[in-house]
Amino acid sequence: MYILKSLGVLALATSVFAQNVTYCPGAGVCYAVNVPAATASSGSGDIYFQISGPSTMSWIGLGQGSQMTGSNIFMIYANAAGTNVTLSPRLGTGNSQPSADTTAEVTLLSGSGISNNMMVANVRCSNCNSWSGGSMSLTSSSSAWIWAYKTGSAVSSNSVSASVSQHTKYGDITLNLQNAAGGSSSNPFTTTVASTTSSSSSSSSSSSDSNSDSTTDDGGAPGRLNMVIMAHAVLAPITFVLFFPIGAMIIRLLSFKGVVWLHAGWMVTTYIIVLGAMGMGVWIAVMTQQLDTYHSIIGLVVVGALLLQPVSGITHHLLYKKTGGTNVTTYPHIWWGRAVVTLGIINGGFGLQLSGNTTKGEVAYAIVASVMWVLWMVVIVFSFARGRRTAEKDTIYAVEMRNGNSTSDMYGH
Repeated sequence: MYILKSLGVLALATSVFAQNVTYCPGAGVCYAVNVPAATASSGSGDIYFQISGPSTMSWIGLGQGSQMTGSNIFMIYANAAGTNVTLSPRLGTGNSQPSADTTAEVTLLSGSGISNNMMVANVRCSNCNSWSGGSMSLTSSSSAWIWAYKTGSAVSSNSVSASVSQHTKYGDITLNLQNAAGGSSSNPFTTTVASTTSSSSSSSSSSSDSNSDSTTDDGGAPGRLNMVIMAHAVLAPITFVLFFPIGAMIIRLLSFKGVVWLHAGWMVTTYIIVLGAMGMGVWIAVMTQQLDTYHSIIGLVVVGALLLQPVSGITHHLLYKKTGGTNVTTYPHIWWGRAVVTLGIINGGFGLQLSGNTTKGEVAYAIVASVMWVLWMVVIVFSFARGRRTAEKDTIYAVEMRNGNSTSDMYGH
């Protein structure tokens, strides 16, 4: 596990993401934090964070602290015009609506706004090392944060003290700010930032009602992370729910010269896709600090276990050509593959839960996966029954031939 995490971090070291620690609790919501090199060196100064999520959210929040009481909270919601986000610094006061904080020194940076059905806030905070009720070491390897979001109708307000409904989901996380240290960008969440005519923030005000046309944004780390999550969430289920079972059924249902090579080629190609999906999964897990979750662990075990399949498959084929029947690798190849692929299908459901997918999405996956798995099992049973009938016919034929020959011999033919 430590080696995988080290490799993941090393792979990120040459990219802009190496300056950020990112956490995505699901439902398309992501948080990212950057600590500039100067701040990491002195222990005080500016830090940057990004809050992003679907514009269908009522509000999204990120807070410093281990619980609501005494936490330093930053909420974003759609402004009155629905064209930009309002950044609302607040202080947690317990299990009640947090109050607006007029002492927070925050700036809403370029790249923030509502676009492509996403709300994004790129924020600079100049006094996040301490606030009324708490403090945080900006060089901590285990800084405490809380997060929450509310689904539903937009707040649609320019006021930093707008009334908000209670969260739909919430949680707490620990971020290693040492991994977030680096860089000197004045806006680490955009790759190209053109000059703008005005800054759209102050210590306690919301963003401007209009977006500057001179600002460009590629979505930042969470934007890219969401795209990779989507690719992983498409490729991995397709391979385990569809491609692997179809490849297994090919060898059972079809009978023509070269079908074994079609089966082998299908399975190898599917495994290559799985390796790509696994690479994305490891990258996501490192970025979101979820490499130790059951979904990640089971995924690595499944992909590693599948490495035995090509070896046992080739060995079975070579021995079959010599013996003409089952051999020592036949059943291990068959049953190991069935068990591992089934575990992979189940793990897909765990992945949906981890990503905070909707109940409808989870149910849809369960239905499709169940139907495909049952179909696979039906084909296995059908193939087994057909094989037994063929074997019985061959046995009867052999017995009749022996009896016929014996009768002929008795009569001197």
